Amino acid sequence: MHTLTTRNCFIVGALFILISLVALVAIDRFGKNSRVIGSTGIIHAQNVYRKQVDNPKDAYRIWREAGYRGRTVVFIADRWESFDPGELIPAQMFRAYPLQLYNTAKRLEDDYLNGTTFLYVASMNKICRRIVAILPVSEVDRIGKMASKSKDYRVSNKGVYVSRQGFPRWYMTGDKFAGVDEPALLYVGASYFKYAEPEELYRQLRASGLQTDCVILCNEEGKDSVTPKEVAKLNKFAQLIGNYAAPLP
Repeated sequence: MHTLTTRNCFIVGALFILISLVALVAIDRFGKNSRVIGSTGIIHAQNVYRKQVDNPKDAYRIWREAGYRGRTVVFIADRWESFDPGELIPAQMFRAYPLQLYNTAKRLEDDYLNGTTFLYVASMNKICRRIVAILPVSEVDRIGKMASKSKDYRVSNKGVYVSRQGFPRWYMTGDKFAGVDEPALLYVGASYFKYAEPEELYRQLRASGLQTDCVILCNEEGKDSVTPKEVAKLNKFAQLIGNYAAPLP
């Protein structure tokens, strides 16, 4: 009798674990699907929203107005521009009594949104939760050297992984990109084409099987590494993925 009871307990425990795992997978899948707005598809699918804008602030505003939440952003540009968020957040977070707490995320959006900060502001406002950055080889190598000074980093033959304040980021070259496990917001800056050809990037993104519901192409006006030549290549990339675009819902 004791053996039977023990066996029954084991079976019940195993079933409980299995049910819990299935529930977690279902919840994760539901969470990912609920963050997607509109139809998804490969980058040249006719039902995918596409927009070419002048600067990163325009990209942020499209994401914000569309209501995207908790998304993965695939960011493509010539470099990763880092900064110290502590320099942006006001040291005095509240005034004299009665307390009037600042909404830091809203303050960053209103006063500090620019081409360097827009991804950080997007994370603070819960638009994105992780970033996969596709960069030139030299930039990935530079980040790898810098990341080695941090405890929350990992370097592999695929690229560099860094977690900062619980915010995960991957840095890699286009030939190492194998897509992501959910539909992503795709951002392509003209500066990337200082080091790559549009046909090459198009081929890499197609081969990765990347799914998206929103593609933003950015002219990156005013950026020192962007000339009319890079913008012309961005325009060529726009032609490759199709000039038509589904409207945002």
